[in-house]
Amino acid sequence: MPNQSEPGPEAPKPKWYHNIWVILFLLLFVLGPFGLPLVWKNPRLSRATKNALTLVMAAYTIFLIITINQTIQSVQTSLNSFNATLQY
Repeated sequence: MPNQSEPGPEAPKPKWYHNIWVILFLLLFVLGPFGLPLVWKNPRLSRATKNALTLVMAAYTIFLIITINQTIQSVQTSLNSFNATLQY
């Protein structure tokens, strides 16, 4: 029987990229949809969680595309209005 004061084999420390908070940060602020492989290769996440994160990332990406498109249109409208007021 092993002595209880002796340390036994420890579970390997999980990789930093398997931490859910790191994955969420990378998905939302750094990599966007290019970070989805981190989600799908993570052994700690269930299939339902992976599917949910994928759907959230798709919706977030669509939201960002629409927002950027609206911002560009607004800037173009403002520039056109400004250019119309210039006297040549």
